[in-house]
Amino acid sequence: MNRILASLCLLVISGCAWLPWHSLPPPNPPFMVLVGAVTLEAPVTSPSDLATFEETPPPEIAPQLLKQLIDEVEVTAQRLLTEELARQPRFLVVPFPEARRLQSNHAAAREPLDAEGWRALGEEAHADVVVTGRLVDYGVVRWQYWVPGLLVSMLTETLIVGAATGFNPAAMAATAASELLTDVPVWWGGAYIAGWALRPVRLKAEAWEVRNCIEKSWKEEAVVVLIPGWTLKKREADERRRKEVQLMVNLTQAVTEIADQARKELRLAPCAQPEPDRREGTSS
Repeated sequence: MNRILASLCLLVISGCAWLPWHSLPPPNPPFMVLVGAVTLEAPVTSPSDLATFEETPPPEIAPQLLKQLIDEVEVTAQRLLTEELARQPRFLVVPFPEARRLQSNHAAAREPLDAEGWRALGEEAHADVVVTGRLVDYGVVRWQYWVPGLLVSMLTETLIVGAATGFNPAAMAATAASELLTDVPVWWGGAYIAGWALRPVRLKAEAWEVRNCIEKSWKEEAVVVLIPGWTLKKREADERRRKEVQLMVNLTQAVTEIADQARKELRLAPCAQPEPDRREGTSS
């Protein structure tokens, strides 16, 4: 019951990106899309946040291992997004190896690019649009998201027990304490229970038009939390419990949802025209 409430609360606070939405006509003519960097911004602090280890990595190698794991996640996410967008009709997508080469040519590839940076990258790739992504949650969830959900879950369970016990203070306090002890690990870093997994992945994507003007023309967010048991059963038995495998399942689903929304909504838009100076024509 606690785990179900936790997953429902995460879905509630995640917004409405999963709701069905209208679809625009396919782009005509097709336009060129470059998938830029996908950065991992989730508050991961340990290799164990991203992968399952038989033994905890020694402190002397943990920082280097964490950096390696982060790099692997970012590269994989960029590749998946490139491949999924390439499957959408009438998007011409720069191949992943070429995108990586262009990205490596920019010394500040891991830093947010300004308008001129986007223009330079787009011109070099002959692209009309540059799409980038940010993994703001990846197994580990930012406190701004999980604390409200935890409080809602604790309040719900405490009120249920209170109603059943005549609002006995001791029973309600014990329930709140139990919720705090058992649910914090779930909200903070997910869990694997009875063949099902809770591994929150939140991917935010945005598109910049770079051909004629520098404008953010589109943005989207996808949140995937729950992995049903029947999905994990498609994996080998020794892989199902591994955190990195579970996270990759949800990352793939999040990327698929982002690409599907891009198919429906991402279009080139006319450059915004500056408003005329209203003082013109009024001066003597």
